[in-house]
Amino acid sequence: MNFMIIDGNSIVNRAFYGVRVLNAPDGTPTNAVYGFLAILQHLLEELKPEALCVAFDRKEPTFRHQSFAFYKAQRKPMPEELAVQMPLLKEVLDAMGIPRMELAGYEADDILGTLSRIAEEQGDHCFIVTGDKDSLQLVSDGTTVCNVKSRMGQTETILYTPERFREEYGFEPPLMVDLKALMGDSSDNIPGVAGIGEKTAMDLVRRYGGIGEIYRNPAALDVKDGVKKKLTAGEADAHSSYWLATILREVPLEKCETCPDGNLGAECFTWQLHRTPELLAVMKRLGFRRMIEKWRLNEIEAGSASAVSAEAPADAAAPAETVEVDREELLQELRAKLRHGILTAVWLPAEGLGELDICFPEQPEKVYHLSYLMLGADYEDFCRELFSAGVPKTAHQVKDLMNQLNSEGLSRDGFVFDTALAAYLLRATDSSYTLPLLSERYLNREIDGAAAVAALTPVLQEKLSQEQMTVLFEEIEMPLCRVLSEMEETGFLVDRQALAAFGEALNSGIAQLEEEIHALAGHDFNILSTRQLGQVLFEELMLPAGKKTKTGWSTNVDVLEKLRDKHPIVQKVLDYRTLTKLKSTYADGLLKVIAPDGRIHTSFQMTVTATGRLSSTEPNLQNIPVRKELGAQIRTMFAAPDGKVLVDADYSQIELRLLAHISGDRTMQEAFLSGEDFHTVTASKVFNVPIEEVSHTLRSRAKAVNFGIVYGISAFSLAQDIGVRPAEAREYMNAYLNRYSGVRDYMHNVVEQARADGYVRTLWNRRRDLPELRSSNFNTRAFGERVALNMPIQGTAADIIKLAMVHVRDRLVRENLQAKLVLQVHDELIVECPVEETDTVIRILKEEMEQVASLSVPLTVDAKAARTWAEAH
Repeated sequence: MNFMIIDGNSIVNRAFYGVRVLNAPDGTPTNAVYGFLAILQHLLEELKPEALCVAFDRKEPTFRHQSFAFYKAQRKPMPEELAVQMPLLKEVLDAMGIPRMELAGYEADDILGTLSRIAEEQGDHCFIVTGDKDSLQLVSDGTTVCNVKSRMGQTETILYTPERFREEYGFEPPLMVDLKALMGDSSDNIPGVAGIGEKTAMDLVRRYGGIGEIYRNPAALDVKDGVKKKLTAGEADAHSSYWLATILREVPLEKCETCPDGNLGAECFTWQLHRTPELLAVMKRLGFRRMIEKWRLNEIEAGSASAVSAEAPADAAAPAETVEVDREELLQELRAKLRHGILTAVWLPAEGLGELDICFPEQPEKVYHLSYLMLGADYEDFCRELFSAGVPKTAHQVKDLMNQLNSEGLSRDGFVFDTALAAYLLRATDSSYTLPLLSERYLNREIDGAAAVAALTPVLQEKLSQEQMTVLFEEIEMPLCRVLSEMEETGFLVDRQALAAFGEALNSGIAQLEEEIHALAGHDFNILSTRQLGQVLFEELMLPAGKKTKTGWSTNVDVLEKLRDKHPIVQKVLDYRTLTKLKSTYADGLLKVIAPDGRIHTSFQMTVTATGRLSSTEPNLQNIPVRKELGAQIRTMFAAPDGKVLVDADYSQIELRLLAHISGDRTMQEAFLSGEDFHTVTASKVFNVPIEEVSHTLRSRAKAVNFGIVYGISAFSLAQDIGVRPAEAREYMNAYLNRYSGVRDYMHNVVEQARADGYVRTLWNRRRDLPELRSSNFNTRAFGERVALNMPIQGTAADIIKLAMVHVRDRLVRENLQAKLVLQVHDELIVECPVEETDTVIRILKEEMEQVASLSVPLTVDAKAARTWAEAH
């Protein structure tokens, strides 16, 4: 029998430091628990154990501490963010039915050693799972040590068999104790022999064996005199270190509170996952949606008394029946339903439109399957009727479905609900909105396809109403699906030849910089290699302010920016990175995605950002540098075809205007109503100078404070941005908040309200949950406070630009213009139109964008027409 024993403390530590910060919905840190379970699943798949146990350390002193007070004395306490997760981990293990053992006075290693000994004696094979090397002394023909590394959520394992151990260390596994007795172990405060390092200790053990042989006659050893002296002086420490490093294999395990009945052999720890409602409940409480899917906890029957959610409709547990539509009478029956305007759930079970499933929310347990193969021309007629404006439809990811329909020449009309968009509005920080996950969450059973869409639609509609998001959903998000689908279809024309020439020019610039950098360094090296660049900058050129990590010198942009004036090589490296990024991401990257029509058809993502902003992928056209000269060159590649122009309309300072409105600050509102340049007005008020005497420097500093306040900037960060001391930056911020006291009050009140409610909202009731505000970690709480400040403003700006897109598109269609929206970038809309429509389009953009919302301050839009994006921007 394969028996896997896990060193619980070691693995949870690896998980804690190897997985990014995660929090449960109530703000409790969960990254260590999540990482532990991810490692466990990996190990179960790799090792396939039949028996399983997890051993933990206890807080009480062990027998080692009682003999040597210095043992592990230097260790810092467990971080609070990890300590609060230990009971959670044990609760999850208990819910999974995984045996765990711990005993006061002994370490987890001792439990591992004892269980592995018993397993060997009974003829079972033991796998010891740990992130430390202490257990390597236990490697034998019957025990394999699985050394685990976890980094960025990825698990790597090394299986140490006797052969693998000998290959790496050059001696037998039990001598691992002797190695530590000589070299010591700073992590456990085991002294070893003073002056004997790992290299010398390894040589001694390989040549002479254990400390018994080494100390039989130290004077006869073939080593340097200095080593002999150190060995002689440190003999007592070597023996005490040997005792400390030796894992005890005779722990009285029967004293463990969780000790199973029997003789403690592997058969006492046989295990299979307990998929119970209790386990599902704890996973939900911790917010482990992906883990629920990985462990297949959604297979728990929804009919179980403890598993049925109060949110779920009464018939949620009924299995769906699929009806094959193969008769004319049934087809006509369905057509009659369509003509009566019954809401219809639509799902494409395969690529293309050769088949589809429909279902009605009033009868979600019955799915109708239709296909061209079965119905022929009647199927095509049915699709034309189904996808018409007169049939209200609900679906999942409507925008993408619209794209498929358009490619087949079918209408995009009639969609009134999208289960993915609704779920996104209700939980904007979730990472996935698949139908199985949503049905498990809201229906307490995992279903997919049309049945899931039909059953989820009324539930999600009710929840949107409860959260006052119906207007946001119906007037902004749903209409936007059509707008974005049309924009993706239209695409943005690109000058392929100019883009290729730009790439060649970048190649020349990259080659020139590479030559200059190598000349300054005095030799060739890989400039993009962090290790090689760090060696050049901090070891060869001896530049200051180097920050060394475990993998070498840090050469990130923050480090290099501070060194910009210290040596000419630094600026050239920064320029080199800029050029290579432009080359790979834009010059080369954009060429690869130009479609046969000469246009780039980006894909807009509607359910990604927590603020409500759109993002774009394949490629990302929202991330092209704005102010840098080379970024502007890229924008010149995006152009209107002959006879047409691009009209670029951009909101002016929309987030600051929203801050003035939402905060109710009369002084700030009056500054915008005056028509004066807002940054100049702010500089005048903050620095106490007349408006006409505001210098460019003062205006720039005021601008930095204006935008910094919106994003919750610190005095230290502001000081770096404007090149002053932190104390001076703090004075600017205090002066600003004294002048705009309404903003100061808003900043305090919005955070306090978010802390009380657990969320913040935009003017359209878009919601962002903030469990971070309840975190025990200072940095996590500070992040939550910044989000609380910014989300109502940035999220409202996202709502406004989305609503403006809907209004602009509808107006262009209503006035029968050829103009089309081609791109949205944050606060900017770009329309392609015939030259003769230019003035009309500029007027429509300004009117619709400026009148989209009624605020206490005006929304102003700058609009300009030109042949290229760069010229119009």
